[in-house]
Amino acid sequence: MSRVLNWIDTLFFGVRRIFAAGVELPERPALNFVGAVVTDNPAENRTDVFIPGVWLISPVVTTTYTARPGELVRVNTHDPVIVRLPSAAGNAGAEVVVKEVAGEEEALEVITSTGQQIARVGGSYVTIRLICDGATWIVI
Repeated sequence: MSRVLNWIDTLFFGVRRIFAAGVELPERPALNFVGAVVTDNPAENRTDVFIPGVWLISPVVTTTYTARPGELVRVNTHDPVIVRLPSAAGNAGAEVVVKEVAGEEEALEVITSTGQQIARVGGSYVTIRLICDGATWIVI
């Protein structure tokens, strides 16, 4: 009977076991991420956790794309491409790097989550590096 209840508990409440280097930690009702950037992502119905020094790598983008904190966004600008940045709020210290990888020459535009243009460039193999100060994204 206990196994059935454990299965039902997991079904309704999800996996709650957390391990640190293979050792199970006590069950707690909350998690606190220290040294990470954690943001709510209602568009994707998830919570995003960015750990500085660990990069996400996008598929090759050929149209409008929304970047995530700590992501290398690879683009092919055979046609113009727009990369939308995540909100600056709650992302202080996060970086996004946008790299044209196909040697194409069309426009690459980087905009904020509210639609404000941050950068617009053309040219093959161009790279745009951005850092968030918590209020805005800054081109480095």
